[in-house]
Amino acid sequence: MTKQVAVPTRDSSDQDLIEFAHTYNGYELHGGMEGLTMLFDVVRDHWAQTGRLPGNIDVLRACLFYAVRGHRHSGGYEPFGQDPFVAALIESIRDQAGDLLPAKGTVV
Repeated sequence: MTKQVAVPTRDSSDQDLIEFAHTYNGYELHGGMEGLTMLFDVVRDHWAQTGRLPGNIDVLRACLFYAVRGHRHSGGYEPFGQDPFVAALIESIRDQAGDLLPAKGTVV
């Protein structure tokens, strides 16, 4: 049986958001760093221009994973959940999936 993980809310702690983001291995599932970076850039740029995100939960989770990895590698000084793109990703994932989703890939 696939492990189910709780989808955080917008009001969840940064720790809960970070832990959730790591339940989806975007590197493994989207072509490594290069493929994941290209996907993230397209989705983020489209969101910045239109305010809309794709309806594919795997794409949204991949972007959240990439965002949390970037947050970590930049020092993690700013609250992760206060990033408007992160908040939009969480809201969209929750709207589409509800309370639970399966962990995917080798969880890092």
